Amino acid sequence: MIKTIGGRMLQADTVHRAGDKIELDVDTQDAGDGQLAAVAIGPKGDAVPVEIVANRNKTFTLKLLTSRGGRYLVNVYFNGSHIPNSPFKVRVCNPEAIWAEGPGLMDSIVGDQGDFQVFTRDAGHGTLSVRVNGPKDKFRVDMWKGADRTVNCRYNPEVPGKYTINIKWEDEHVKGSPYINYGEEKNKKT
Repeated sequence: MIKTIGGRMLQADTVHRAGDKIELDVDTQDAGDGQLAAVAIGPKGDAVPVEIVANRNKTFTLKLLTSRGGRYLVNVYFNGSHIPNSPFKVRVCNPEAIWAEGPGLMDSIVGDQGDFQVFTRDAGHGTLSVRVNGPKDKFRVDMWKGADRTVNCRYNPEVPGKYTINIKWEDEHVKGSPYINYGEEKNKKT
């Protein structure tokens, strides 16, 4: 009998980071003689190498190195047959693949809408959070889905002062975040 005995790959509710080695420990002691093999399929349908390290007592550590965000399927075989719970589903996020742009991230005019977009196409699994803090504490941010995993965002600067825009993916700041924006009165903006 084959047993999975540990490793981050078994944490089904976990979203892993791109670039991390995600491991699975397999015990084949009670399975008899045979060959352990693994094949992973990446988010774009491409084959992703899985390193198999032989430990002592017929135990093995499988290491999946992820390069992009998305869902990976890791197929693990012993003598050509899937081991229990294989294929393993691995969710990976890549906050570095996200960026934001738009006039709402730069200095703004009080009373005008602060619009910007967040591009999440290659980020993989995860949750986007956008928070705007200003002279009057937190501001409501309206968000709606655009094309190709783009998120449109809008807030309304109400008083002059400093606004901080925090954009996070899986609770990590994306490139450029936090953004600092200075809201000015209409007649003072040059």
